[in-house]
Amino acid sequence: MIKTLFFPFSHISKDQLKCVTTFFLNLGLLPLVEDFKLDPMLARLTEQGILQPIFPLAREVQLVQKQVSSYLDWAQLHRGNEKNLKSLFKEQPYFMEDAGLSSLQSQIRKGTQKKEASDEKKAGSNPLLLLKFAQLLDVQNEDIDDELDALDQSKSSLFSELTGEISEKTSENSFEQSDLVSLNSPPSDPGRIMTEERITSWFRYAGEKELFKKSGASPLLITTSPAVMDYMVSKSEGVINALDIDSIKVHENGCVNEGRWHQTFFQFLEEAVAGKGSSGVDQPEVDDNCLRAGRIKLCLFPGEGMKQFLNMPGQSIAVCLVQLKS
Repeated sequence: MIKTLFFPFSHISKDQLKCVTTFFLNLGLLPLVEDFKLDPMLARLTEQGILQPIFPLAREVQLVQKQVSSYLDWAQLHRGNEKNLKSLFKEQPYFMEDAGLSSLQSQIRKGTQKKEASDEKKAGSNPLLLLKFAQLLDVQNEDIDDELDALDQSKSSLFSELTGEISEKTSENSFEQSDLVSLNSPPSDPGRIMTEERITSWFRYAGEKELFKKSGASPLLITTSPAVMDYMVSKSEGVINALDIDSIKVHENGCVNEGRWHQTFFQFLEEAVAGKGSSGVDQPEVDDNCLRAGRIKLCLFPGEGMKQFLNMPGQSIAVCLVQLKS
C-alpha cells in the first residue's frame, strides 16, 4: 500500500485535518516538534494510528528554535527599521550562519557585505528554518480564524436572542441572519503565501530524511492547497492529470460506512497512481444519508519534470489535492 504524506506544511490546522481524514485512513506528516506532548489532539490521533509523524531530531528542533528566537528578539529591538531588515535578508535571507542575537545586531551595525559563493551555499543549507517560520505564520493565522469564528458564534447567539424578542417587528421589516452574521467562508489557503519557498524547503528536508530513497513506492503527497498544486504544475514538465473529480460524495465523520469507503477510495486512488485510470476499481459512491461532497485532483510528475523540486534522477512523484465543499 502506498504511504501518504502531508505536503508541504509542517503545521496541520483543524480544517486541514478534517479534510484529509475525510479522505484517508491515515496520514504521514513532517512536524517541526520533538513530539506532540503539547497537543493532546494530535497525540491521540497518533496513538490511534491516524497520524504517522516523522519527528525531527531533538538537536534539529533546538537549533532552529534558537535561530527563530534570535530573529524574533532582533525584530523586536529593530521594529520599524525595514531598510536594514531588507538589506540583511537580501544577503543572508535565513540567518543560517550564526543564530546569536549579538551577531545579528553586529551585522546590522556594520552593514551587510557580499559573501563568497561557499558562504551563500552554507547560508541556505537549513530548510527547517523557513519551514519553521511558515509554521509559526500558519499557527498565528489559524488562531486569528478561531477568534473570528468565536465572534461569529457570539453574533449568532445574539441574533437568536433578538429574534425571539422582536419577531413581530421583523414581520414588517424583515431581515435575514446574514445581515448580522457573515456567512461562513471556505478555509483560506496557507499555500498561497511563500508557495515556492515552502515547496522547495519541504522537498529538501524530506530529501534529508531520505523519504524518497526508502524501499517501495514513493509516498503519495497529499495537499489541501490549490496554490501548491497549481505552482507545481506550472513549474514541471510532462505532468499527467490522472484524476480531476470536481464533486465526489464523502461520508460524514462517524458514519458506519466510512471505513469501507476509505478502503475503496484508496484502492481507486492507487490504480490511478499506477496509471490504470478507471479501468479497475470504480469510483466509490455514497449510498446513504451523507450529503457532504469533496474535490480530488491527482497529478503525476515524471522524474524529468521534478528536477526543480527533487534532485533525484528518474524519481517520479504523485501529488493529490483534496478539498471539502462547504
